[in-house]
Amino acid sequence: MKSNKEMNSKNHLPNTVTVTPGGDELGSSEVVGGKHHFLSASVDVGNKDVCLNFSTRRAMYDFARSLLHEAVYGNGGMVDGKGGLKEFLPSNEERVVDGVRVKEGSSRVFIFYNEG
Repeated sequence: MKSNKEMNSKNHLPNTVTVTPGGDELGSSEVVGGKHHFLSASVDVGNKDVCLNFSTRRAMYDFARSLLHEAVYGNGGMVDGKGGLKEFLPSNEERVVDGVRVKEGSSRVFIFYNEG
């Protein structure tokens, strides 16, 4: 168990985030073992809003940790040799990829970035 200094007392999530080159920290046992932890993304075509709806704070935390891992190590795909791509695709409720479960029927989430 983490000390109070290392945990947010409201939701019991670590307030210090570590990412490693191998990504062993991605995919917490809570998200992998709990189908109720997921992301559902949607787009409002009328006003161009993008909504990322997380079922739990843990699902949001693991999504953020996955993005941080990509920002630090850039292991996603390359786009035109200039920048990176991180994608989160919906699938059945069993599948967790890079620590994130994207609910079936959700919009796909693509993160593009330049290397500059």
